[in-house]
Amino acid sequence: MRIADIRLDTALERPRISALVEWEDSERPSQTIFFETDKAFADGLAAESEPFLAACLTPALWGAERRVLLDGEVCPVMLDNLRVVTGLFHHWYGQRQQATVIEAKPRSRPVQPARPQRAGFFFSGGLDSLASLRSNRTNFSPAHPGWFKDGVIIFGLEVEKEEPFRYVMEALAELATEAEITLLPVATNIRSLNPDWVFWWHGYMGAALSAVAHALGQRWNNVTVASDYDIPHLRAHGSHPLIETNFSSHDLKMRYDGITLTRLQKARLVSQWPPALKHLRVCNKPQDYGHGRLNCGACEKCIRTMLELLVCGVLEQSTAFAQRNLTPQLVLDKAYVSTSLQPYYEELIGPLAEVGRPDLADAVKTLLARGSGELGWAGRLRKLDRVYLNGGLLSLKRAFIPQRGTTSKPKTATWFCAAFILHAVVTQASAQPAARSLQRRPAAVRSLRPVQRVNTVSFTRRN
Repeated sequence: MRIADIRLDTALERPRISALVEWEDSERPSQTIFFETDKAFADGLAAESEPFLAACLTPALWGAERRVLLDGEVCPVMLDNLRVVTGLFHHWYGQRQQATVIEAKPRSRPVQPARPQRAGFFFSGGLDSLASLRSNRTNFSPAHPGWFKDGVIIFGLEVEKEEPFRYVMEALAELATEAEITLLPVATNIRSLNPDWVFWWHGYMGAALSAVAHALGQRWNNVTVASDYDIPHLRAHGSHPLIETNFSSHDLKMRYDGITLTRLQKARLVSQWPPALKHLRVCNKPQDYGHGRLNCGACEKCIRTMLELLVCGVLEQSTAFAQRNLTPQLVLDKAYVSTSLQPYYEELIGPLAEVGRPDLADAVKTLLARGSGELGWAGRLRKLDRVYLNGGLLSLKRAFIPQRGTTSKPKTATWFCAAFILHAVVTQASAQPAARSLQRRPAAVRSLRPVQRVNTVSFTRRN
């Protein structure tokens, strides 16, 4: 892949930077990609290589391009950081994402003039971004360089039609005024490099946001992306604390915020902010957006968010949803649980029962069982294996029974492994009663068990 003809056009109705992308190892036509914004923010644009490298790297990796060649210079800090990004994708997804080489001349000095000490964040209106904004306003003073001054809303990544985007802008404008931030719209077509949503989820979300941040890099020196998972549930994903942060350059620092909070904890944070309850945007159906209506109230994400707001005791105060009548049948009919959604639903069961909705807690339990294939007698066996045997029965099955499409018999090594696994299963099962018995002992007795000491560092916030 070659990135050439990087240019800045400020005479257009909407100023833009653009570049020509030529595919070298894929049978795809050349295409021009761009970033554009309103005239009021044109001074933030510059014809630099970094936004286009960020936008093109992972499409080139997935497209099996042997190289990414840039005509312009690139910050050496960013070039070094991107080795982490490509290495991480190789670790997660295999050999296919390793071979692409970046061919670019390292920039010999920082971009001039020096960028201002100004912070921005991506302002989608969703629960994650609102929690980051709320946290920023709680933990930073207006005089601090980390105080958010700009909220970036993007046209062309998720919302791709002008009318729905206008409704989003209307809703977020009121929130921006309340939070004293500048709402900064950016339009781009970089999704056209690979419009597949699976690619977006696994490899492009963080790269695309980083590209937009670099596109207006003359305006700020740090930009924050809100996390969607907390630390215990981080996974191979296009948005990750090791992805966005390693799209940083010397001049622009990418931050990743919120990984210490679960989604329910973020909901509790946002629930204390009435304007956010009015303009919250979580629905992924932009075709259904309307004036003052951004959430259908009947899709999986809407239902999940309403369950969270119900637990927080503020669902009835929120006017962001087309309907707020949560029933077990609605949950079972419209919601679903995939592996990526499992942590969000698991943390709702106990709190739903505590607020007097055991019927919804049971519905969530059924969703989780359905999503993990643990319904019926076979499902109960799978659950027993997962909870008590650490997947030993499944491993034993795979060792003894050939996979579909194969007729080969287990070899001697396989029989040996199967015997070892069976021994581990029996040992694990016999240990469970003793562990449960220990848990029933008084705390003073349990405290006598030997513990492994781990060196830790604690931080205390100064007021």
